[in-house]
Amino acid sequence: MLQPAAFQALVVTVQDATRSLEAMDHCMNNVALRLRELEMAIKRHNERVTALLKQAGARPAPNVLADLQTTQMSFNLQYLQLQSQMQHENRSYTAISNIMKTKHDTVKNSISNVR
Repeated sequence: MLQPAAFQALVVTVQDATRSLEAMDHCMNNVALRLRELEMAIKRHNERVTALLKQAGARPAPNVLADLQTTQMSFNLQYLQLQSQMQHENRSYTAISNIMKTKHDTVKNSISNVR
């Protein structure tokens, strides 16, 4: 039987683990959102490039190539920003996961020490 102090510590640890899990879920939702944004950006980029290539095929002009380069640079910038945000979310997820594992191991060891 757990003593009251050990039980209270266990309750606090479980509450901390629950909050950590909620934070991890939030991070995963952000990752999913970033992936959807990336997919939409890629789709818009492909549509824009296709339109510019059709326009260039119809009447090649220097401004079409400039528009294509501008679109490509814009897409690259968006991609780098999304990539940076994804890396940040990944680091957050990893940190929370490590904390939860440590807390779990601590509680597990505490319980086995009480027995």
